Amino acid sequence: MQLKNKSFCVVTLGCRVNQYESNDIACQLINRQAIKIDKISKAEICVFNTCCVTHKAETKCKNLINRAIKSTTCKLIIIVGCYSQLIKSFNSKKIRIVLGTKYKNILGEALDKLQDQEKVIQIDNHKKNELFEWYENNKFIDNTRAFLKIQDGCNMMCTYCLIPIVRGRQRSLNHEIIIQTIKELVSDNYKEIILTGVNTAGYRQNEQYGFYELLKDIDHIPGNFRIRISSVEPFQISKEIIDLITNNKKRWCQHFHICLQSGSDNVLKDMNRCYKIQNFLSICRYIRQKNKNASITTDYIVGFPTETENTFNESMDNLKKIKFSDMHVFPYSKRPFTPASKIKENTNVQQKKYWLDQITKIKNMNKKKYLQTFINKEVNVLFEHNKEKNVQIGHSEYSFIVKVNTKKSLWNELRKVKIIKMTNNDLFGVLL
Repeated sequence: MQLKNKSFCVVTLGCRVNQYESNDIACQLINRQAIKIDKISKAEICVFNTCCVTHKAETKCKNLINRAIKSTTCKLIIIVGCYSQLIKSFNSKKIRIVLGTKYKNILGEALDKLQDQEKVIQIDNHKKNELFEWYENNKFIDNTRAFLKIQDGCNMMCTYCLIPIVRGRQRSLNHEIIIQTIKELVSDNYKEIILTGVNTAGYRQNEQYGFYELLKDIDHIPGNFRIRISSVEPFQISKEIIDLITNNKKRWCQHFHICLQSGSDNVLKDMNRCYKIQNFLSICRYIRQKNKNASITTDYIVGFPTETENTFNESMDNLKKIKFSDMHVFPYSKRPFTPASKIKENTNVQQKKYWLDQITKIKNMNKKKYLQTFINKEVNVLFEHNKEKNVQIGHSEYSFIVKVNTKKSLWNELRKVKIIKMTNNDLFGVLL
């Protein structure tokens, strides 16, 4: 299919891994001389990089795809990723390419096949997939910061999670490719690189070379850049890893996103999460001993089927002890094919909503207190494309965004900023 001068839009739902893969998809189309735009309603080709980790994400996928089907401008719809792995078949005549999670990196080849075929559908069962799907495009169209997917899939088999079904088992990118890619990104003037994966700290090339060994090698790469690590599991983050990160604050963002999911040992056991709350508390204490300003964030599920008033209160007590700097809070979402979907629920909708409200209050209170500790302190901010008039916005080495009032563009500059005030959970600073 000829793509020259055809407009396309890539719609990304879900995680940072999808963001990384969507960037590659966009590069594949641009390399075939298509023109990237941002609006579904004005695009001739609509690509949906989908998510199905929650019922809400799945519903959003359906609604956005239906919007493209109804668009008079859109002539071709392409669906890739987790939702396509789950649903497999779509009825609209506009939907002519459907690729599972294994085939996102060959979208260009699928488009070439459309010259001879009415539809291209490539979806495989992931059970026997052991090869890491490599994405060659490392130019980041919309971002100042670069993403690098080092790992895919998961072996944990949490009872609520679809990821092992739709993305398969754990597999990792060769460490030599990772090191070389980081060097290339640094030479291309990327100042922050985000290591991402479905289970990032589950990275393992072989028995002798795992996540810690990879971080040690990255630590020795010369250059003025910093590394941010995506979410990790509590049983995968060791004192050695924490020491490495906190001992070199210039190289490593001081942000630990550690997935808790529940603050109750009983619920964690039912979720098949292989740690206890005391292990988690111990990790957080050690991080703060090493760097009292470090940001610790998490993912958290409210209303798991076996959650009770007692386990919820236990969780509340532990959340107050941990004091996360921010939380991604999700109501439990029943997912097909998962063991948890067969458990009779203890709670009703109203109770879940009440619990969600209580957790959100703790989240907001702790976030506000954490951000306030940075007033009159200095942080290092990497500035991105400005989205507000006369306001430059960037990410600090912690988990939060910083705003600076100035007309001057600071795009892709890594600058020291002194925080002077907080307004509605937004931190404002001045350049030093």
